[in-house]
Amino acid sequence: MLAAVTLHAQNETDALRYGQLFRTGGTARSLSMGNAFGALGGDMGALSINPAGIGVFRRGAFSFSPSYLFDKTSADYLGETRSEFENKLSIGNVGFVSTYNTGRDKGWVSMSFGATYNKETNYSKQIQIAARNNNGSYLNYFANMADGWNITDLYAYEEALAYNVYLIDTVNGDPYDYETILSEYGDMANSTYGEMQRRTISRSGYSSEYLFTFGANFSYNFYLGGSLSIQSLRYKRTFTHNETDDQGTIYEFDYFRFNDNLETVGTGMGLKLGFIYKPVKILRIGGAVHFPVVYRLRDNYYTTIEAGYDFADSQGNTVYNDQSPDGNYTYRLSTPLHAILSGALVFGKLGLVSLDYEYVDYSNLRLRNGEDGYDFADKNDAIQSAYTSVHNLRAGAEIRLGTLSVRGGAMYSSSPYRSSELNKDAFTMSYSAGLGFKDRNLSLDLGYVFTAHKENYVLYPNPQGNYAALSSARHNVIATIAFRF
Repeated sequence: MLAAVTLHAQNETDALRYGQLFRTGGTARSLSMGNAFGALGGDMGALSINPAGIGVFRRGAFSFSPSYLFDKTSADYLGETRSEFENKLSIGNVGFVSTYNTGRDKGWVSMSFGATYNKETNYSKQIQIAARNNNGSYLNYFANMADGWNITDLYAYEEALAYNVYLIDTVNGDPYDYETILSEYGDMANSTYGEMQRRTISRSGYSSEYLFTFGANFSYNFYLGGSLSIQSLRYKRTFTHNETDDQGTIYEFDYFRFNDNLETVGTGMGLKLGFIYKPVKILRIGGAVHFPVVYRLRDNYYTTIEAGYDFADSQGNTVYNDQSPDGNYTYRLSTPLHAILSGALVFGKLGLVSLDYEYVDYSNLRLRNGEDGYDFADKNDAIQSAYTSVHNLRAGAEIRLGTLSVRGGAMYSSSPYRSSELNKDAFTMSYSAGLGFKDRNLSLDLGYVFTAHKENYVLYPNPQGNYAALSSARHNVIATIAFRF
């Protein structure tokens, strides 16, 4: 029970959230071409994909990329649909590259060092789920989780709160069997259920990386590079679950409101290695390996509850409140290895096409080293049972019209869930486009990315198998200004 209390937030869902990347950061040029830059390089956004791309720089460079995000999510639950949106202005990428030229045309032509910041994942999202439920309640979940436990041992962040405000209680004669206020008085009500359910979910935060990259150019046809990646992560999530007897058909019960709050912060470190090879002038082949990042994470969490009734008690109270202790827990997360293979055709000054393939096995996510010695064996077993490998494809093209470039791209990420899981079809698809202007020392780029994603969200385990179908449409506009010197 102690382990259950301390591990309020660490599970396979959290491991995937912090370990899965959609590569939403980069420059306007790289994003408008689907981030298919593993075989191209010469761009600040490309260094996060293949560090060998730094060897393509022939001069020093600095670039800055602000971005604007608009995210709209629709939730279909029990036949009713609700929509919410979020918008965010942030820095998507900023970077600096310094290049040393040896003066040779053969052998080691140049060496480059770069320092870049890249926002990899933006967690910002607002979700609203609402419908009338005639067959169940969140309280059933609390009662089921309480079954078999003495009242003194109930989970302090969920069932104990429900018990303390009289939403669940023991069945007469059995101190280990629980019922809800809805089932207790069901025979006295016009309808046992029929309450209006509403859940609002607010998410914010980001994962980002600070890259320190070194690379070299060998005879203009072979490029090598490596990066030290320092990761920063901050995630905040609050959900509020309301159930209300707005029709007045449930005896004694008026409403309850449950709030669950989680904040995760942490840092990690990883290593990236890559190469780009140009066997002939028109063709470039790239490959990169991103070794697992090991995060040190800290969760802070608490829950609150409020319940309202139709009748007052002997002291005249109709509303009861309770709050859990403030919880915190430190642990580690190891992400899976990423393997990337890339190819590109460069048609001189006319333009180019490029393609990246990325393989990631999310069953290799691992939670480790709980601060109290917990080894997460059961959570890691759940990770291996729920997740599988994904195949990410990124494609891009650029047409050059003198100093003006027109770009387009697409990104596809398959579902990380196994075929037996509810979200087995939760893939992500992005489409992008952009324009760019470039002279000798200055370039200005503008990019747009539309991302569509669908997944199923279970409010709480229930016999009916009810869940909300979420559809997300995300619009991202990025601008980049770059200087070369």
